[in-house]
Amino acid sequence: MGLMNWIRRPPATPAADGQPAAAGTDHGAEVGGLNFMAAIDVHMKWRTRLENYIQGTSREDLRVEQVSSDDQCQLGQWIYGAGKAQYGTLDTFADLRAQHAHFHVCAGKVLAAANEGRKQEALHMLAHGDYLRASERIKMLLAKLYVQIAERA
Repeated sequence: MGLMNWIRRPPATPAADGQPAAAGTDHGAEVGGLNFMAAIDVHMKWRTRLENYIQGTSREDLRVEQVSSDDQCQLGQWIYGAGKAQYGTLDTFADLRAQHAHFHVCAGKVLAAANEGRKQEALHMLAHGDYLRASERIKMLLAKLYVQIAERA
């Protein structure tokens, strides 16, 4: 399956324990020390994770300070580590780093609203506005960066 077709498909359903399903193992999407398909998949699953948390069906103990931090997830660790070292001079990489940080701030705001009992507002935030735009932008930037890196290799 092509990368763009893969991006457009709906995210996989989380496992029964509420945790995201295991990331994809398509090694064809791995360049520069990151499996781009797996990174996109994990970020697509954030919406389901947050929805489950808001609805009270998640067993995860999500904390605003952790969710809001962009260096806690695998993609963030790559961005601040190997990715920065190898691709930090690329404009697309800089855009990804900024948008990834924004995504996590937005996810933290959704979680904070849920924790304050504003469940409908939190659900609305997931489906509209900054969170949704940031999520879509990350997918597109990851795809763009993947192509740029793969072409250089």
